[in-house]
Parts: sequence; structure tokens; C-alpha cells
Amino acid sequence: MICEPLPRPLTKEVAIELREQWLSLVLDGIKQVVETDEGYQLDFGRQSEDVQLLTQFLEIERKCNPFLRMQLTLESNDGPIRIEVSGPAGTKDFLCTEYGLNRWFER
Repeated sequence: MICEPLPRPLTKEVAIELREQWLSLVLDGIKQVVETDEGYQLDFGRQSEDVQLLTQFLEIERKCNPFLRMQLTLESNDGPIRIEVSGPAGTKDFLCTEYGLNRWFER
């Protein structure tokens, strides 16, 4: 998917307006979710086109939820693309609710 550039400067108010649409696009691209000690690892496959979408989404999330710690990993040789999201106590529950991650786990 080709993404439009984010408006500059990206204010928190604008990020909040964009978040729902971007979150839906990102969640649709998840191939696997792995629970970590402090959060979740979201695996997105190997499509280079997803990198722009994911980096822009991380920028939006950074404005909307500044308590989150996010790490984007692009494996070598066109390997998998991953985002690890974590944060302080309560982050896992927040992510499960906000991202609808329960569907990935039998509970």
C-alpha cells in the first residue's frame, strides 16, 4: 500500500485523528503476535512496501501514546519485519485492548 506523507508538523491532535485509520491498516498486516515479558512482538512478513506504513504508524503512536517503547526491526536479506511494543506496568493489557490482540491467543 502506498501511504500519503504525514502532515508536518505532526501534532498530537492530528495524530489522534489519523490513528484509527492507520491502526486498522497495520493490524490487518500482522502475520503473527508473540507475547514478550513487557509487551508484544508483531510480525508483518517480508513486504518492503510495509516499511513506510509501519514507520508512519510508529510516529503516530509516539504522539498518541508516548509511554510506549517501540522498536522496528528489518531483518537482513529481505527477512521479516517486526515491531516490538512494550512499556511500563499495564502496557500489555492496554495493547491487548487497543490492538485487539486477544484473537491471537487462546485464553
